[in-house]
Amino acid sequence: MAGFRRKRKTYMLDFAETEWDGLQVRVRGLTTGEYLQIVALSGATSEGDKETELMLRMLASHIVSWNLEDNGEPVGTSFEDIKDNDFQMNMAIVNAWVTALSSVPDDVAKKSTPGSDSLVASIPTEML
Repeated sequence: MAGFRRKRKTYMLDFAETEWDGLQVRVRGLTTGEYLQIVALSGATSEGDKETELMLRMLASHIVSWNLEDNGEPVGTSFEDIKDNDFQMNMAIVNAWVTALSSVPDDVAKKSTPGSDSLVASIPTEML
């Protein structure tokens, strides 16, 4: 039997109908460990804290590309470049990334439809 090769997923984040309409960011997916770490880090509340820095460093290491420009020049995707961005925009990117990571893909959702052979209906219940 041939082995299954896992693939790292890439996500295109779209900010249509937001303050950052037109911004497009392509990011690589996370391992489960990285996902747990970024979710834990996303509870940070102040701009200068260590958790926020770690979260932005993780973002920088996973950006594949984006269409961000400054005075007509492309902006790089390094941590240093990200530090020069608007803080709220950076947080919007991180939030969109986490949302994309935790969403169920359409093809999986279509395959997982409720059926009539559900065991829940066969479990006897009574009022206490």
